[in-house]
Amino acid sequence: MLLPGCEGRIGGWDLGQESHVRPLPNDPTAIAEACETNDGVLHVGVTRLRRLTRDQLNNAVRDLVGVEGRPADALAPDERMGPFHSNAIAPVTELLVQQAAELAARVASEAEGRMDQIAPCSLPDDEGTTCATELVERLGQRAYRRPLEANEIQGLVSLYELGRHSGGASRGFRLVLEGMLQSPSFLYHADVGESGVPSATPEPMDGYGLASRLSFFLWNSIPDTELVDLAADSSLIERDVLAGQVGRMLQDPRAGATIALFHSQWLGLSELPKAQKDHALFPAFDEEMANAMLNETARFTDHVVRQGDGLLSTLLTADYTFPEGPLFDVYDVEPPDGFTPGDQVSLDPSRRAGILTQAAFLARWSHHDQTSPIHRGIVVRENLMCQPLSPPPANVANVPPPVDDVTSTRERFAQHVADPGCAGCHRFIDPIGLGFEHYDAIGNYRATDGLGEVNAAGEITGAREDLAGPYYGGVELAKKLAGSSEVAECVANQWFRFALGRIESLDDACSIQTLHDAFKASGGNIRTLLSQVALSDAFRHVRLTASEERQ
Repeated sequence: MLLPGCEGRIGGWDLGQESHVRPLPNDPTAIAEACETNDGVLHVGVTRLRRLTRDQLNNAVRDLVGVEGRPADALAPDERMGPFHSNAIAPVTELLVQQAAELAARVASEAEGRMDQIAPCSLPDDEGTTCATELVERLGQRAYRRPLEANEIQGLVSLYELGRHSGGASRGFRLVLEGMLQSPSFLYHADVGESGVPSATPEPMDGYGLASRLSFFLWNSIPDTELVDLAADSSLIERDVLAGQVGRMLQDPRAGATIALFHSQWLGLSELPKAQKDHALFPAFDEEMANAMLNETARFTDHVVRQGDGLLSTLLTADYTFPEGPLFDVYDVEPPDGFTPGDQVSLDPSRRAGILTQAAFLARWSHHDQTSPIHRGIVVRENLMCQPLSPPPANVANVPPPVDDVTSTRERFAQHVADPGCAGCHRFIDPIGLGFEHYDAIGNYRATDGLGEVNAAGEITGAREDLAGPYYGGVELAKKLAGSSEVAECVANQWFRFALGRIESLDDACSIQTLHDAFKASGGNIRTLLSQVALSDAFRHVRLTASEERQ
């Protein structure tokens, strides 16, 4: 559904340089009609060339050579496609090339001390290039996520020889690793069809490309040995084998980290540690509390999706969480006897329901001295309902009204719906955001605001019948969202976007319809959804150039 004046955006995704894409409407009937026009012919959206994100690079060097920490954070910030990091439209600059070289040098230098554990044989004991060749072939296959070609092997072995002659085997090892880590084959997603050449019609991905796409989807890192072996004999392209790998990979802690990352990006939480709060009003808020908030949401989402019932409704309405440290005061509960970080803690179900009433979301989408019904409402409207909103006019006074001891937030922000220039969009935003008014700027529950009691009455307009209508407070809002077909379909779309680093287009109509139907049939089980994303035509195929008929 496109809200008035919102052309050029979809679900929070600024189409901008993606203007050639014909977005898929957020409407079941329109999706079904778009799929029907395919007339049984396979269609998938265009695959963009994407550079690995900083998170993916950090995970890749960890899994490749054991370098811990976050060395890739020194790179320029990732581009975003909506809420998700995806370097699909990021230009390559001289600065980026320099930063990639510096990253490769740092990682190779740190890995040099572990050369004996990384190399499959003893480099110092080999006076020739037999061991170096074996190193290049084995390490290169993991780094490039495919077997190396003969000229690539020769080039890297020549690098090794150059380094060995000037500084011994360890110097040669370091040069090989630097060369690999600066290669486009390492730095970019290799989404290649079976033919190996660009095609305007969809092609099945080969085993190695599918293994890489699956691994970055669920682990945000390079494939492990089992995936590589299944890619080598092409068995991974079989649906039952692929589904089995999804199940295996979801049991790995790396999947938990990726699930946490999805929810952090989906709800825009990653900037929370940088947030500043008025110390006089919120003396307890500091970086430690911000990190505790993020840890809580990470544990909660991992538990619900991987260890619990997996249901979207639980994610949005659960009356338990996983707090630590200062969050017990925020939630006004005592740590249970024998509590250790990571334990589940029950909350007051009349005050808390799921991820949107957790401190991370509430604190992130507040101002330094007051709540922000606008920010909170926008996130729900765009990221949970996939309904785009126009950016504010360039000349708008984008400053929240000053806080005082007399008026409530609702009273101060009433100007938005009173001003005809603002009401067009704010009538879709404010009635959602004001439903969170029981939660202050760091997530504490409050009964009063200004001189009176909090009024947390809200209303959802411009939505389907199972979501539209009035409600009161964050708990009722969470339950309305949990029972909404519109929200369920939006969540399915968001996971599709996260997996493929692009928005869905008309060419993806049948894949999207299948995801929606399977998610609904499962009762909103997110584990089922993740498996269906991996099994979808759009995930298992690649189209590298636009067709003339449909774009």
